[in-house]
Amino acid sequence: MRQQYYYEPPRHNWTDRFKEPPLKQILIVAALLLAVYLTFALPQYGARILILLVAFPIHELAHAVTAYKLGDATPKYDGRLTLNPFAHLDLFGSLLIMMAGLGWAKPVRFNPGSLRVEPRLGAMIVAAAGPLSNLALAVVMAMLWNAAAPALNLAGIALPMTVQQLFVFFVLINIALFFFNLIPLAPLDGFTVLRGLLPRELARQLERIQPYSFLIFLLLFFLGSRLPIFDWLVWTPASSLTRLLLSNF
Repeated sequence: MRQQYYYEPPRHNWTDRFKEPPLKQILIVAALLLAVYLTFALPQYGARILILLVAFPIHELAHAVTAYKLGDATPKYDGRLTLNPFAHLDLFGSLLIMMAGLGWAKPVRFNPGSLRVEPRLGAMIVAAAGPLSNLALAVVMAMLWNAAAPALNLAGIALPMTVQQLFVFFVLINIALFFFNLIPLAPLDGFTVLRGLLPRELARQLERIQPYSFLIFLLLFFLGSRLPIFDWLVWTPASSLTRLLLSNF
């Protein structure tokens, strides 16, 4: 019997053209310069650009590295084992970050059946790695601030208020992304995390909701104009944790 072969052509994304030099380096430098400018003009938006250039790549790289270390090479084949922002950015999610302070990057593909652990547990571990990377980044930045602020004060060095605000916004948005991604609606990481934590029967019930997740999301955004849903779920706990972490601000 003749062997049958199957070939899946590589998937193209709007950012593919930006992954190759010299355009990659030019755009990254331009984005960093824009972030520096916005730091002094509009620090809130400067922080959001840094989220796109730093936090999103780290978030998606955490997913990719975790899946790869657990035995699935799909992220490597997809070119996701990189900190290059243009390998990870999603157009709509990037626009939302700039407009609303919350958004997402391009999901990392992986095959739970290829992981060295039970697929549902493995998928939960891979999913949890992303939000935890945002929380870790916020904690590291807060620790740097808390260590640097007293030393700068003793040296009589006063940082511009815009730089201080940049730190605050960067920490705040990372923590907000942590809470946002833990909302248990697909395709957010919280759905996969909750599915891995629930007993199998309850997990199957949760999976029945998955096809309607986008409609539920639209409903949440619609209700958000009337009820502070995302304030309750994301911004209020994120603000409280930011104040706790930035004790020297």
